Amino acid sequence: MFLKELSLRNFRNYTDLSIQFNKGLNIFIGENAQGKTSLLEAAHFIHSLQSFRTQDEKSLINISSNDALLSAEVEREGNVINLSVLLDDKGKRVKLNGKKVAKASELLSRLAVITFSPDDLFLIKDLPSERRRYFDKAILPHSPSYLKTCIRYDNILEQRNRLLKGIRDKKRDEEKGLLRPWDEQLVEEGTRILFKRRSLVEQIRPFLEKIFQAISRDNKRPILIYETQLLPAEALSEGNVVLRCSEAAEQRKTEADIADKVKGLFYQLLEEKRKEEFRYGYTLVGPHRDDFQFSIDDQRAKTTASQGQHRMIILALKLSEAVLYKEAFGEYPVLLLDDVFSELDEIRAEALIEQIHDMNIEQVFITAAKKESIPFSNKGCSFYLIKEGTVKPYNS
Repeated sequence: MFLKELSLRNFRNYTDLSIQFNKGLNIFIGENAQGKTSLLEAAHFIHSLQSFRTQDEKSLINISSNDALLSAEVEREGNVINLSVLLDDKGKRVKLNGKKVAKASELLSRLAVITFSPDDLFLIKDLPSERRRYFDKAILPHSPSYLKTCIRYDNILEQRNRLLKGIRDKKRDEEKGLLRPWDEQLVEEGTRILFKRRSLVEQIRPFLEKIFQAISRDNKRPILIYETQLLPAEALSEGNVVLRCSEAAEQRKTEADIADKVKGLFYQLLEEKRKEEFRYGYTLVGPHRDDFQFSIDDQRAKTTASQGQHRMIILALKLSEAVLYKEAFGEYPVLLLDDVFSELDEIRAEALIEQIHDMNIEQVFITAAKKESIPFSNKGCSFYLIKEGTVKPYNS
């Protein structure tokens, strides 16, 4: 998969841009506030219909215009696809090969992108809700129906919380019996979410460790941990046999057994927390209370790891996600790395590029302030100079 061409009209500081890209490493050089990050943001937006920098989509439109147009030409398995998004005060209008798309989800699988931004470093120290949101998004390429599961769960949770709040505020004891149907739905959808998250963590773990050690030039061992009160002890063990059974039938049987235990534990905890829920007026048990944590050599990264180690963990996570995508779909996503070298020493910067080369990712975009900061030769690289919303080949 690779992004052949990108055209932008009135997107950020790009009033009129059309540029073709090469396979391999595409390096964008430019001073601050010239448009480097905005170029990557545009590719990310076409991929996800979301910015990785802001939730205010109106700010993406150039101040001199009322709308912005983004279009891309993508090559996948020999086929060329045209994607476009018109953004204005009415929202987003999406086209695929020149035809309007009724559902935005039809566009989401056409260009796969994994983006690293310096803001991602806050993932380690941020609120649990941000980590849940991040990993839930990471599941979607592998299980598109997971989005509907999450929406159903959120709706159930909202209705259950509304009932609990009514019982608390208005002393409606007679409505306590109405919780049971919501309990059943919460357990069913919550268990599905829990198993998807658990599966993702188990798949990421071995790649995270291997890639972290490669790019950090360090033998320290990072671990991604899924923290939940709903998994029985045998399902949390690091050597989980459930995901490593050679017999599919046995695996399904074991998974079903654990699912039954999870549901039983879910119901048990709901009963134990019932009085507290009546007192507080909201749901205290479920995957909306779970968290994801990183550790290095059994020490919490949040409190003990250095800023440099945080960066290595997040970069290793992004590359692990790329590997999982390749295993699932037979090709790598486009990798976008914004300002990735700013806090890496020369050894780790070289190790990162070496890892990308070893993985043989088809297309990578990297931004940097100076060409001299790129720790490799010009071989296999395409350099571009970005200045005041213009992009041109950079040969000097």
